[in-house]
Amino acid sequence: MRQLPRTLLANLPTPILPLERLSRRFGVEIFVKRDDLTGLLESGNKVRKLEFLVGEALSQGADTLITCGTLQSNCCRAVAAVAARLGLRAILALKGDKPASYDGNLLLSKLLGADVVYCAPEEFARIEGVLAGLSDAVRGRGGRPYVIPESGATELGAIGYLECAHEIAGQWRQGAPAFDTLVITAFSGGSQAGLLMGRQLAGLSAEVVGVPIAHPAAQVRNYVGATIARAAERFGLAVEPPKAVHLLDGYQGKGRGASRKEELDTLIQLAREEGIVLDPVYTGKAFLGFLDHLARDPKEFGPRVCFLHTGGIFSLFPFRDSLSRLLDGDPLVES
Repeated sequence: MRQLPRTLLANLPTPILPLERLSRRFGVEIFVKRDDLTGLLESGNKVRKLEFLVGEALSQGADTLITCGTLQSNCCRAVAAVAARLGLRAILALKGDKPASYDGNLLLSKLLGADVVYCAPEEFARIEGVLAGLSDAVRGRGGRPYVIPESGATELGAIGYLECAHEIAGQWRQGAPAFDTLVITAFSGGSQAGLLMGRQLAGLSAEVVGVPIAHPAAQVRNYVGATIARAAERFGLAVEPPKAVHLLDGYQGKGRGASRKEELDTLIQLAREEGIVLDPVYTGKAFLGFLDHLARDPKEFGPRVCFLHTGGIFSLFPFRDSLSRLLDGDPLVES
């Protein structure tokens, strides 16, 4: 991986912390790897991927980063932050209408100077054409665009979590606990693919378990396998797609655009029990699935398990109305 262009952006290594009260409640050792602390505005798992994606962009002489996502996309906010930090232009194609006021990740993206193009759902369904058009417009003005697919979901982006696996292995060698299982949120499955590659190359013994929060499990499994195969071919890695991709299915809820009461209850409970805040869209759903399985069988993941907190705290704020009602004791919370 040293041969790949890389721009150092993240605060690494991220710490591994015990969740002591939660561990006592379930009778197993539970830890969290705080990848929500990779940065401030660059926080979350996306910045690990962007180290390699932006590294490639800069090696190609790009001056404009183009990407896409929802109005509250964590990746788009991270791209905007990285672009501002490096003196690049950021263009974000976002699914939805321009809101009356900015909030959460969108507010930060605008604050950071990103140009935003709002796309109707039918337009976003043809997002590759939209991104190609934006790239052509940049080139027409004499610029040099680099397109980052939604969520940085490519075999190059997955290398960020291959490196994370090496980081975890290094922390183990320095005295951190060795886990039986690593649990991670899965949107596309790119981060899980990276961990599975790193598991083979770094010699990790831990099982890697993903929790799909939007797409069907079969789609995530296919993407993980295909990403590993592409990475092996493109980078000459001695890795193979696993025979089985371990997923906890059934926790997608209403997808990444909404949250249900049980998901919000989970993040409130963890905040009060351990002082750690999840987000309603990604990590809240995944942690609910993780705890649900622990409640059924505390031995399912082995005696020592680590949840990778992949960030997303800024998308908490658009849920202020539902959270406020819950915090005030009103059970009638609309999703």
